[in-house]
Amino acid sequence: MEKTEAVFQSGIPVLPAADVAESLGWWTDICGFVETFRDATPPNYAGIARGEARVHISAVSGKELARTVGDQTMVRFVVKGVEEFYLEYQRRGGQVHANGKLQVKPWGTREFAAIDPNGVCVTFQE
Repeated sequence: MEKTEAVFQSGIPVLPAADVAESLGWWTDICGFVETFRDATPPNYAGIARGEARVHISAVSGKELARTVGDQTMVRFVVKGVEEFYLEYQRRGGQVHANGKLQVKPWGTREFAAIDPNGVCVTFQE
């Protein structure tokens, strides 16, 4: 019997949120993602997508704990056309992190960074 290997196809980060509805607003209105599901209204757990990228947002009890967890969380998205998205993000009202303007990094990616409503560092790179 021939042994088959598991093939990983994608990952879905689960990001912390003090207020899932507020986070959904940032991801959809500012970043252009679409909501794909929610568990309730108001939501405690929800999913979003843009292109092939998927993210889940999960409530963390207590704003202080959510911020502590968020401040320790980072996520990166690979974006084909990151410069165009950089302009779109700002047109939608997105704030670029003070140290995260669009730039080429020493490791070769062209990227910019933002902070979501819960303190999560979100980097968009090409």
